[in-house]
Amino acid sequence: MANLGAVKVVGPSPTVLLRLRWLQLRRAFPSYGLVLLALAVGAAMWLMHRAVAHDATYAPYLAGGVLLTAWGLHQRRPDLRFLMRHVPRARAAMALEYGVLVLPVVLALGLAGAWPWVPPAAAAMLLAWGPVVQAGGVRGAWLRRWIPARLFEWKGFVQHTHPLGLLLWLAALAFCWLPVLPLFLLGIVALMAAAAQEHCEPRAMLLATAPNARSLLRAKVWGAVRGMAIVVLPVLVAATVFQPGWWWIHALFGAGMVVLVAYAVVLKYAHYLPNARLEANGANLAVAVLFAILPGLSVVPLVMLLTEWPKARANLNACFHAHHR
Repeated sequence: MANLGAVKVVGPSPTVLLRLRWLQLRRAFPSYGLVLLALAVGAAMWLMHRAVAHDATYAPYLAGGVLLTAWGLHQRRPDLRFLMRHVPRARAAMALEYGVLVLPVVLALGLAGAWPWVPPAAAAMLLAWGPVVQAGGVRGAWLRRWIPARLFEWKGFVQHTHPLGLLLWLAALAFCWLPVLPLFLLGIVALMAAAAQEHCEPRAMLLATAPNARSLLRAKVWGAVRGMAIVVLPVLVAATVFQPGWWWIHALFGAGMVVLVAYAVVLKYAHYLPNARLEANGANLAVAVLFAILPGLSVVPLVMLLTEWPKARANLNACFHAHHR
């Protein structure tokens, strides 16, 4: 009994979110998938290092872009309320998570000698203590009117991201004369559009959208491709006017963003459950994002899309013919 007074109570570690993300990655991907993910991160770091070493003016755009990305993720965290209520030291855990997110950019800037821009990029960790804008009411009604009813995910995307998404797109268009920043801003918009595909509609809405699984999957994917193309084309065409030597980078980047959103749609229906939120798909989307933003590597999310397509069609066929659901 005397030893009971010497027992020291240890609080939860702030690495709890990092351990959770690692478990999600291990469950979502086999060993070779983790190797590909590591290679993609290394390739992204190498490209950023080469870009900054070649032209030091790219450094502020990289730092600002990654800071905006972390801010957008913090503003749209679906688990924020749960973490604040149930996880001790939740802000420290989120800060470590954001630190790992921006670490490749910080290392690339440091290795390229752009030390003045390392603190602004690393400041993303402080966003965990920043305020979050609470959404409420009907938002972007004038934009929602232009979206077909069957693409309700895009209506929800506008509802949950307006006016942030519109401001990011307008900023990308306004700064299209800069070499890197417009791509970062478009990447954030594409990431938000892909994340909007996590919500599953009720089965009744699924059956009312199309007569069969093949038609529904084709309509949803084509709608996603067309919607994302409308978003990225004006910015990339304008950016190419100012940076004509980057035309191939812009073309490959745009293709990667379109494939990313189409993959998010197919991934959703491959794991479709009525009225569910498929948060586990976030690990797959994170890997697809890393490859989609690298010029020439968007073929990887395309292969991932083609792999999930038969699963999505089989899952939807079961939903269309399972009368007991």
